[in-house]
Amino acid sequence: MNNTLYCHKICRRLLFACLLPVSWTAHGADSEQIKQGSEIALKGASGQPACVSCHGAKGEGLPAAGYPFLAGQPAEYLSQQLMHFADGSRKQPIMQPMAKALSEAQRAAVAAYYASLPPVIDKKALAERSETYPTENKGAWLAYRGSENPYIPACVQCHGPGGIGVDPVFPALSGQPEQYLKTQLAAMKSGDRGEDTHKLMTHLAKNLSDEQIAQVSAYFATAILQPVAKADAQQKGEAK
Repeated sequence: MNNTLYCHKICRRLLFACLLPVSWTAHGADSEQIKQGSEIALKGASGQPACVSCHGAKGEGLPAAGYPFLAGQPAEYLSQQLMHFADGSRKQPIMQPMAKALSEAQRAAVAAYYASLPPVIDKKALAERSETYPTENKGAWLAYRGSENPYIPACVQCHGPGGIGVDPVFPALSGQPEQYLKTQLAAMKSGDRGEDTHKLMTHLAKNLSDEQIAQVSAYFATAILQPVAKADAQQKGEAK
């Protein structure tokens, strides 16, 4: 099937799916499951090191090392990714053996725990101050308007206004480390990260040039946060 036509169909299907009730979120996880996930994240399990050693004490990630934040990400998305690491469909030398050592129940518990944590980003502020018609930043244009030739839908079409993520399977992009975003898009393009919802990103990433990957990664990592930071600084200044 034509790649553009395929992406059009899948995007329409996913947009409809996002309007349906979410069957499993962090709110649906019980306290015992979250407690189990917390113990694994903080202490490790099955001979594997604690998640906090790379992803931070509060799931905030380690930007300098390129490790992503997990706090506040959709539980189902996190569980899917752990499964993909475990079965080898998502290739990453550190995460694959860790995820494989955990049982399905343990992976679900870790996902529920991180989903229950306060988000690293201010989702409300990002959504309210999201750009509609970016003009200069090429990464912003891809994020909010996409591209016609080759066809690339706007990132926010699935990942939400301001790139804040959409339950149950679309993660937040805003505020993630630039190198992490670049690495993931490159892996999707090459097929090293080939499993996602309807394999949508596998198809879309093939349409991205290396330059576009760098531009959109830089935008979501830092530039998209600037309007919120500017507004916060202004409010603090007015309060003095």
